[in-house]
Amino acid sequence: MRKIKINKLFALLIATASLASCLKKGDMNIDTEDTTANIVTLQFIENGSGSTINSGMQYFSGGALTYPASHAADTADYNINLAGPTALSGDLNVTVAVDPTKVLDNYASDSIQYELMPDSIYHIASTTATIKAGERIAHMQIFFYPSKMDPTKSYMLPVIVKDASGQTISDNYSTVYFHVIGNPIAGAVENRWRRWNNGDGSGTPDYDVVDPSFVFSPVNPNTISVESGTGTLLYQVSFTNQAGVLSNFKIKFDAKSITASGLSIPSGPTITLADPINGKYEFTYKYLNSAGAIRTIIDNYTK
Repeated sequence: MRKIKINKLFALLIATASLASCLKKGDMNIDTEDTTANIVTLQFIENGSGSTINSGMQYFSGGALTYPASHAADTADYNINLAGPTALSGDLNVTVAVDPTKVLDNYASDSIQYELMPDSIYHIASTTATIKAGERIAHMQIFFYPSKMDPTKSYMLPVIVKDASGQTISDNYSTVYFHVIGNPIAGAVENRWRRWNNGDGSGTPDYDVVDPSFVFSPVNPNTISVESGTGTLLYQVSFTNQAGVLSNFKIKFDAKSITASGLSIPSGPTITLADPINGKYEFTYKYLNSAGAIRTIIDNYTK
C-alpha cells in the first residue's frame, strides 16, 4: 500500500491571487502591495510551496527552522526580489541586516518569548547583493548551526531589507522571521506504522512500515505535532515541563486533519508510551474507512 503523505513540517499558507503560481527558489514573484511600481521584498521559498513567499507577519510560520539538532550546519537559501512591472536597466545594490527590534513581533499571536539568535549559531554569508540589470532576483544564504542551539530555547533571527539604493522597500514582505521554537522533544524521529484490518489489533499486522523521515514539529514550547504513519491524520501532543521534567502527556488529533481525511474515529488517539528520556513514544487509535470497516493503528516514534 502506498501511503499518502501530508506536509510534515508546517501547514501550507494560501497565497494571494496576485502572486505568480508554482514558484520555485529563484523565480520572480509579484509583491501584492503595489503592482504599478517596483518594490523590493524578501522570499524564503525554501520553506514554502507554490507561491508562498514566507516573509512578513502574514507568513511568519514559514520562517520556522526544523533542522535536526544533530546537524553541525544547515544552509537556508532565500532571495532578495525586485517585484513590480519592469526590471531595471541598471544593477541594483541591496543590503540586508538583522533587526533586533522585531524579535517579539509575533508575541501577541503565539506568546513565545523569543531570544535574539546569538551569532555563534548562525552566519550570514553576505549582507549585500546585486540584482543585475534586467533581472529580478539576488540569491542569499544563511548558515545555521543546529548542534550549537539550546533545544529548550526559542530563537529568532529577523532579517530585513535595510537599504535598496533608493527603490521602495516593501512594508509587508521585507522581513523573514527565521525562528526556532524551543521544545525539548521536537526534532527528527523515525516512525514505525502498523495497521490491522480488525478492531482489536490481533494477529500479524496487515501493514508494517518503517519511515525515518518524520518530524516532531514544535507548535509551542509544550506542544508538538506529528503525522500518523497513515499520512492522513495529524497528532498534537502536549505535556507539562517542570524544570526539565516532562509529564502529563496528552494527545488529540488536529481537527482539520480529521475533516480532510474523511475518516470516522471511534476510538483514540491514546498514548500507550511516552518516554522522553529514551525518546520513545507509542500512540494508537481506530478508524472506520469509507466502507465502514474498522482498522486499528499503532504509531511508534523513536528519536
